[in-house]
Amino acid sequence: MCTKQVTIDLTYAKNALFVRQSVAVAFGVPIDREITWVFLQDMLCNASECALPARVLVCGLPSASGAIGDEIRMLRTFLRALATTRSIEVQIVLHD
Repeated sequence: MCTKQVTIDLTYAKNALFVRQSVAVAFGVPIDREITWVFLQDMLCNASECALPARVLVCGLPSASGAIGDEIRMLRTFLRALATTRSIEVQIVLHD
């Protein structure tokens, strides 16, 4: 596992596509196809240990959760699964 940190900034998220693409870009997954949570989970849970960061920082969540609450719940489920299966530390910043 790498020691770097990945930051996912959802401050300006207005739709579900923005959220999923932000996650994909943060982890280095190409966005040249349809991005789903199942696709992201398959890609990242099967990635080599060195390809994943040791820590994920999520910011801008409070501003995004009102507009796209269901997508944010899917993001939390994805991050929980990633943290459990790959021992990645996930930190969510509630106030900037």
